[in-house]
Amino acid sequence: MGADDIPQSSRGKVASLAAQMVRSPATWLFAAVWIASLLALVMTGNDPTFAVVVGAVYLLFSALTAVITEPAPALPAAPADRSRLWLQVGLTLLFIVLTAWNGLVFHAVVAPDAAIPLWSPFVAFLQRLGGQVFGNDNYIANPVTYVVLPFIVLLLAGARPAELGFGRGHRVGWVLLLWCAIPLIFFAYALLTGQLTLGRLAGRFVSNFMQNGFWEEFLFRGALQTRLRRLWTPGWALVVQALVFGAWHLGLGYTNTGHSGLLPALGSVLIFQAVLGLALGVIFERTRNLLAPSIIHIIINSLG
Repeated sequence: MGADDIPQSSRGKVASLAAQMVRSPATWLFAAVWIASLLALVMTGNDPTFAVVVGAVYLLFSALTAVITEPAPALPAAPADRSRLWLQVGLTLLFIVLTAWNGLVFHAVVAPDAAIPLWSPFVAFLQRLGGQVFGNDNYIANPVTYVVLPFIVLLLAGARPAELGFGRGHRVGWVLLLWCAIPLIFFAYALLTGQLTLGRLAGRFVSNFMQNGFWEEFLFRGALQTRLRRLWTPGWALVVQALVFGAWHLGLGYTNTGHSGLLPALGSVLIFQAVLGLALGVIFERTRNLLAPSIIHIIINSLG
């Protein structure tokens, strides 16, 4: 990949992207949800400063991602395909709800014995197996429930692997360089100053790869975003998957806000995780496969 591959009319592209965002109802919906979440956190005594700063960084780098890439071609669904695509959306949302329930149990929002028939015993079996084989309950349960089962079900429902984030990428190297350069410099500094050991850093990468990273990227970007993009505009697909991604972390929101109630928990994940989901969605949309968002997801989580 050479320097000539980078688009030259950056100023015009920024202006065009800004105009598109201002005209997009999806942008205004996301902004309204984000502001409401911010107010919810402030009103319940939670400090949103960190989430606001990090969110601003995510949005800045998302804009830069759009500048150094080209938009993917629109692939609207033919009328005969729409029912099939809605079925795939419904199946994807089913797995999102089921795995969100696992998160609520993990974060002690619901009691461990509040089981979903068939699903909860199956997940418990996978967790025991993961604990026995890898010493971590999630190392088998998450890949199976986030990717293996949804992937098989979507294929049976008519999806093709190339449609689910496994197609050819676009400027993946440039986008990885943009997003990973500063974190890698941070990691190098932490290693050189003794704040972090190579073993601990490798452990972070492995842990985040085995528990989230690619697995979450497939479920939300590879499965949900691509299905929605065929049914709606790219902007609506981006925003909806980001909000769903944020709400999916509700259990984490309870933990981060001290289990002080639904409102602050939901505000917490919509102001932080939804923005991350939006950024990862932009990366996926502009690079056209799961490689870049998966690696960047692991890097961001490994920063702690």
